[in-house]
Amino acid sequence: MEPTAGPTDHRPGDGERPPVHGVSLRAVVIGAVVIAALAVVNPYLQFLLASWWIVGTGSLLGGPVLVLFLLVAANGALVRLWPARALTRVELLVIYGMGIVSLGFLGHGGLPFLASLITYPFYMATPENEWAHLICPYVPLWLRPSDLGIAVWFWEGIPQGVGFPWRQWLSPMVWWSLFTAALFCAVYCLGAFFGRDWVERQRLTFPLVEVPLSLTGESPRPTLRSSLLSNRVFWIGFAVPAVVSLAQWLHRFFPNLPALELYRIHIGRGLIGMGLPWRVLSETHFSMLWDVFGVMCLIPSEVSLSIWLFYLLHKLQLLGWAAFGVAEGARHGFLHPPTFIGFQEAGAFLALAGILLWESRNSVRAAFRALLGGRERWDAYEPLHGRWAALGFLGANAFMLWFGLRAGMSWWSLPMLLLLFYALCIGASRLVAAGGVMFVGWGVAPRQVIVRLLGARHLDPSSLVMYAYLTGIYMNDPYNLAMPQMMNSMKLLRTGRIRGRGFSVAALVAVVVMLAVGVPAMFIMIHHHGATKLGDWPFSMWGRWVFGEVDATLRIPEPADNWMRLGLVAGAGIMLGLSWLHLNMLWWPVSPVGFLIASSWVANSNLWSSALLGWIVVTSIKRYGGLPLYRSLRPAFIGLIIGNYLASGLFGLLNTIIDYRRMMG
Repeated sequence: MEPTAGPTDHRPGDGERPPVHGVSLRAVVIGAVVIAALAVVNPYLQFLLASWWIVGTGSLLGGPVLVLFLLVAANGALVRLWPARALTRVELLVIYGMGIVSLGFLGHGGLPFLASLITYPFYMATPENEWAHLICPYVPLWLRPSDLGIAVWFWEGIPQGVGFPWRQWLSPMVWWSLFTAALFCAVYCLGAFFGRDWVERQRLTFPLVEVPLSLTGESPRPTLRSSLLSNRVFWIGFAVPAVVSLAQWLHRFFPNLPALELYRIHIGRGLIGMGLPWRVLSETHFSMLWDVFGVMCLIPSEVSLSIWLFYLLHKLQLLGWAAFGVAEGARHGFLHPPTFIGFQEAGAFLALAGILLWESRNSVRAAFRALLGGRERWDAYEPLHGRWAALGFLGANAFMLWFGLRAGMSWWSLPMLLLLFYALCIGASRLVAAGGVMFVGWGVAPRQVIVRLLGARHLDPSSLVMYAYLTGIYMNDPYNLAMPQMMNSMKLLRTGRIRGRGFSVAALVAVVVMLAVGVPAMFIMIHHHGATKLGDWPFSMWGRWVFGEVDATLRIPEPADNWMRLGLVAGAGIMLGLSWLHLNMLWWPVSPVGFLIASSWVANSNLWSSALLGWIVVTSIKRYGGLPLYRSLRPAFIGLIIGNYLASGLFGLLNTIIDYRRMMG
């Protein structure tokens, strides 16, 4: 988990003054326009037409990668026709960085959950579920539409000829956007505490940063010819996902043609309906995602080994519990193995966050000392000076604490929730920075940890209802966490030799534009078509799960669970042991990464099988061909990643055109 820095790092020689490139206004404007355009079209493409997830998902967002490729391609024409107007490498990296720190909130999680959860308990309230008395009174007036009849319009569509109800939605839009901006600010400042230490002292590899650097190359004004795309080996890898995507697209119109479908094969289907212990393996899936496989071939073998090995150990643990008849425990008083394992992973995340804070204690201490007037050392590549990072972190958390208190939460409930969330963010960022993990997940969310650790009776109804909103929007689904993306952008600053303060301003612009454009665009699209007509996920299904959970807690509050406390402590101990072995025993070949995410949905559906195949391929290449062969094949692995994104973009665009014409016809 601590590999040395990659070949793209710049190490000036003795006496050399490393150059620092400023952030141009042109790059910020182009980045803002790109973010605004994606924020407008994404709700229609992803949720209305369901033809193209243009923003992308995970730790390597497809939307910014596709935009970067198109800009580099257009730059080639500018270099030939109008060289003075061509974009520089720094400008391209700034535009890409603006995209990754902001756009994730628009896609898989975040904004879709925010839009649906605001009105879900009001629209779904019935005399039978008694939500009008059980849940709705604890939702503050300023966080929901002033006229609750608007909830019907949101879910069923606005009447023809009626305009969007801006007056009723203005307050919740503004307040939820402010909270989102404060949370983004807090995690950005938190990342700034670790950025220099992880890049300069610990020299983490940041494998996912290799993709944008490969697209831009080393030329001051990049073109496709000056990037990795001029390498023939790259195109071998590129062709594989391109051909598979073409076959799948043609299969849509000509069903007799083979689809070459490898994504998510349900290999546990044959065990459905069987008794214990085998039925616990019935939800096992094998998947082949070319971008994930490509990344698994780029990361250290100890990480890919860890991902699939701990996944299999997780399945064996479930099988072992089931062999003793323990598979699905009662609601109270007995062990539920999947939840127990999730608490082990939560304990591991907490232990890892503690380890990382200790390793970077000097950087964190220096930042807060500077806030109190002490001297600080900094360089031009740092996104924030220590005092500004500390001030921003404290200020953002102060606003969120005031937000929670105004919403009726107890004084300690929101700080405890945020503390757990920050620990998960730090751990997830380390998985991405050191291991290149494409999708980070966890078995239990911060709300579950607090409720099962302390008991629900210690939380008042207002805190429990706000927990449903805050965890449902920002914390339950970690697909598009902002902090790992922000850490990747900080690596880009040093590799591209970009002035950090300028990029921080650009990142702020990116988040403001994303919220200012994306929030109204999402709500307008949903109102005109009705959330119930847009598919069960993410609107109805997510609200049903989140508020079903809080409904059960309010009716029968869960007591503190000693089994879960044991799981938390056991997971922390296992992580400490694995970390010690990894750092002190050269013969130990397994990173602790896989233990953190073994039971998560993403490990089952997206990661373990690609990690297994990637580990087999890389191990075989290094054993029989040596490091020179592996280095020569790395462009092919990057080709798999970029080819998957570009092919998905091309056929997504074609599907959009076809589906739109069908809908209009």
